[in-house]
Amino acid sequence: MRKADVSQDRQRYLVKCGKPYDHCYALIPPATPRVLPQSAAMHTQLQKAHEALGNLRSRAAILPNADLITRTLARREAVQSSQIEGTKTNLPELLEYEATLGQDGAPPDVTEVERYVHALAMGQKVLDGEQGRRAINIDLIKGMHRALLEKAPARLRPGDYRDSQVWIGGGRIEDATFVPPPPEAIPGCMEELETSMLQYEPREDEFGTMSIVAQLAVAHAQFETIHPFFDGNGRIGRLIMPLMLAAEGYPPLYLSGYLLRYRRAYYDVLANVQLQGRWDAWVTFLCEAVVRSVETSMGIAKDLNGIHDEWVKALSDVKANSAVHQFPRLLLGRPVISVTHAAEVLGISFVTANNAVKIMVERGILSEPKARRNRVFHATRILERLERE
Repeated sequence: MRKADVSQDRQRYLVKCGKPYDHCYALIPPATPRVLPQSAAMHTQLQKAHEALGNLRSRAAILPNADLITRTLARREAVQSSQIEGTKTNLPELLEYEATLGQDGAPPDVTEVERYVHALAMGQKVLDGEQGRRAINIDLIKGMHRALLEKAPARLRPGDYRDSQVWIGGGRIEDATFVPPPPEAIPGCMEELETSMLQYEPREDEFGTMSIVAQLAVAHAQFETIHPFFDGNGRIGRLIMPLMLAAEGYPPLYLSGYLLRYRRAYYDVLANVQLQGRWDAWVTFLCEAVVRSVETSMGIAKDLNGIHDEWVKALSDVKANSAVHQFPRLLLGRPVISVTHAAEVLGISFVTANNAVKIMVERGILSEPKARRNRVFHATRILERLERE
C-alpha cells in the first residue's frame, strides 16, 4: 500500500507499522460514519433496497414452511460465503457431510464450511434472546469467530484479535493493496464500531436516522477495514449483515450469492472505501445486492414450496398413516438425507424410515448418487433449484 494510493483526507490516518515493518504504513480507519453524503443515484437505490426488504418481511410472514426453507438457505449461504474466500466445497457435499455426521470423511474444505453454519447458528441463537441490536457486540463477534475457526491452528487465535501486523494482497507488505491497523489499535476501533454502528441508535443531536441498508454497508466496510482477526474476517463480516437485519425484525436474508457472483466488483468497491473513503459506489452496490438477494430468496422459497406440493400430490395414493408423508416437508430443510438421519429427525424407526425412502426413490423424488458405506439420498429437484440463480 503506497501512500499515494490513499486519498489526501485519509492520509492523516496512516501510522507506521511496528517492527519489522516500521518502514511501511498501516491505516487506522476514521471514526465510523453515521451520516453518508447521498447522491441522487444512491438515494434511489436505498429506496429500492428498503422496498425489497419490506416485501420480504410481508411475504415471509405468510410463507409456508419458512423455517425449513430458511435452514436450507443458511447452508447455501455458508457455502457461498466460504467460496468467496476460495473454498471448493459445494452445497451437496456440505449436506452429505451433515447427513452422515461426517462418518464418511469429507472433502478438505467441507468442515470449514460446516463451522460457518455453526457460527451463524450461534449468532441467531443470541438474537433469539430478544436483546435487539444490543446483542450484536464484540463478545458475539469473538464467539462466532471462535466457532468459525474451531480446531484451527492456535496461531490463528480463534476468538481473539490478531497480535501482529497483517496485510491484504501481495506476498510482501511492500506490495500490499491494503494494510489494516496495527494490532494495538484494534480494540479501540472495534469498541467504536460496536457503539456507533453495530448497536446503532439515533442520537438526539443528529438530524434523521441512518437507514438499515446504509448501516449494513457501513458496518461491513468498517469491519473489513479494521480486519481484526488473522483469518475469517470476510466471513465474519458477511455474518454480521443478516444478524443486523434480523435484529431489526427482518427475515433472514443472505447476500453472499450476489457477492460471490460479482466478487471482483465487491472487492473493488470495498477497496475504494478503505483507501479513498468513497462510500457512494459501495452503498449502491450493496443496495443492488439486497434487491437481488430478496428476489432470489423469494424465488427459491416459492419454487421449493411448489416442489413440496407436487410431491404431496404424487404421494396421495400412499396409505395415510405411512411415514412417507413426512418426507416432503423434511426434504425442504434437509435435501440430502441418510436413512439413519431421517429416522432420528422424524423420531421413527430405521426400518420405517428405510421403507419410506424406498418409496421416495421409486417415485423419483429421491435418488442415490453413488454407493458408499453410509448411503445418502438426494432430493435432486431441490438441489438443482438451489444451484440455479
